[in-house]
Amino acid sequence: MEIIFRKLADNRHDLEVRDRRGPDVRLPGQTTGPSMPHDLVHAAVESALSITDGFWGAMAQGATFEGFEPVVPTRHRRSGMKVLRRGGDAVMRAELCVNWAYRVWSGLSTQGRGVGRSPLDDRQVALACAALDRAAERWSAVAEGGSLTWRW
Repeated sequence: MEIIFRKLADNRHDLEVRDRRGPDVRLPGQTTGPSMPHDLVHAAVESALSITDGFWGAMAQGATFEGFEPVVPTRHRRSGMKVLRRGGDAVMRAELCVNWAYRVWSGLSTQGRGVGRSPLDDRQVALACAALDRAAERWSAVAEGGSLTWRW
């Protein structure tokens, strides 16, 4: 599967997902965030931690997530929802891991009210943070209008 992140003006991006089970999909313009697109954070951390059943693993299997639309309009199909019904717990576990790694990497608090315990051990945190460093470097090198292709 290919994930193409395109850098737009005004700290925005869009993305397209090709060669997955199910139709190619796109996510129209989104705010990028302080350092890189949230979905790129997922790609970096899930890849580094070999999480194959998280957000991008589910997407590869044809899952449908809010905001994504088919690149080529087709008859509405709900098969992507079946993927989420079967693997939704794993997607949520991956979300917790990615968010924790991003908190550590970006210097946000990892202690205090409402934060909870880390779902990652020290080795996993180090792997994820190194992957985030590389992803941020790749994203910052993309010129406005350019793209970054991630192969899943």
